[in-house]
Amino acid sequence: MMRLVLFDLRDHAVTWIGAFAVAVTCGYLGGWAASLRATADLCAGTLQRNMQDAATMVLVFSLVAAVAVLVSAANLTVVAQRRSYALWQLANVGPRRVGVVVLAQLAVVAVVGAVVGTLLSAATFVPLFSLVFGGHGKFSQVAPQVGASSMPAVWLAVAGVFLCGGLKGARGAAKTPPLTALREPEPERRGMTWLRALLFVALAACAWWVSSLMLDDGPDKVLNWSLYIPLLMVAAMVPLAPLAFSAFLSAWTSLLPQKWNAWYLARRTARHGLSSSTSVETPIMVGVGLVDGVFSIVACAAAYAEAQGAADLAGLDFTTTILMLGGPVLLCAVGAAVSVVMTSRSRTRDVALFVAAGARPATLLAEAACEACIHAVTATLVGVAVVVVSNAVVAYAYGLPLFTGLSFGEGLVVSLVGFALVLVATLVPTCTALRQETAAVLSAQE
Repeated sequence: MMRLVLFDLRDHAVTWIGAFAVAVTCGYLGGWAASLRATADLCAGTLQRNMQDAATMVLVFSLVAAVAVLVSAANLTVVAQRRSYALWQLANVGPRRVGVVVLAQLAVVAVVGAVVGTLLSAATFVPLFSLVFGGHGKFSQVAPQVGASSMPAVWLAVAGVFLCGGLKGARGAAKTPPLTALREPEPERRGMTWLRALLFVALAACAWWVSSLMLDDGPDKVLNWSLYIPLLMVAAMVPLAPLAFSAFLSAWTSLLPQKWNAWYLARRTARHGLSSSTSVETPIMVGVGLVDGVFSIVACAAAYAEAQGAADLAGLDFTTTILMLGGPVLLCAVGAAVSVVMTSRSRTRDVALFVAAGARPATLLAEAACEACIHAVTATLVGVAVVVVSNAVVAYAYGLPLFTGLSFGEGLVVSLVGFALVLVATLVPTCTALRQETAAVLSAQE
């Protein structure tokens, strides 16, 4: 069985390289959190508490983005491999063994990627520590310490999330009739699974509980809890992603004329490929929601301080911004790009089919650009909606007018970066397909 696991990983490296890149990124950030915790253990007093807070900040803010990106990448990888799994069943590999092989592949990619990420973290932690904390003189005497003893826990955590994210896809690969998988590259899915619904209810309940605490403690204590609101609301939106993205995409794209062929094809492609569309859009949504959410909460707190006659509340400094948002932004950028890269093979075949049907190369290039725009705008709109709701909750707790301090500029940068990455990852397989012979692409075997 292990030969099948390893040889299939080798033969489909293009599909698995995206999941590997996400695992490396998660391992890198987990290694940083572990090293910050190890550094804190060598400190004392207030300095120790500050370093522990820094480690917690990296872990908590990166965790929301990591879970969303890892689950999306793992599930998308399995969906992209359905044809191979169908061929295995046709070759008399039992459904149960197919499921076990899929989970083994996810575990191998997750562990190897996490190990590489933690090694990179260990190599760069010491030189980058002074760069990140250089603006705070109180950290000048801190000797950075690599948390090597905690790295195995990071590997297990990444592997665990990968396996949970790919569990549904593995079960689907094992249970789907082979001929169905060969005929239809991605099954049509509607609604939510019970697991997604349960996760949404749990996260929404946590957000409601934190909101109640803010109202009970009064405005002076709101700042202690307010940063959890955008975190929990963004996390709660992840299980709703298939429904939310589909609804927002249909709504705003229907307002534009459908007569342009490139736009029509892009809209239909984005709506049809539910798994790939959700996996591309979720990282951008998480990045926009977290970045704009945090900056809006800080601006709201500054408005409250000014209303009370206090000195202007200082905004986020460089170190705090990097610790809070550096990890989520990095994860979201990698996740958005690799989601498209992992489906490059199916896109190459789709482009060849369009060419065989008479589509012009200029139309297909424009279609790729339009599809990248659709993904970025849809994800941004959903992220902005989350920011508006979370900011309204915090503003109400402060006793300020709703939507006080709303800030969208920082998240727009995340959206533009996501659009650029998705655009490049979409255009590359399109250009590759246009340079190849159409008949050769369509007749290519797995």
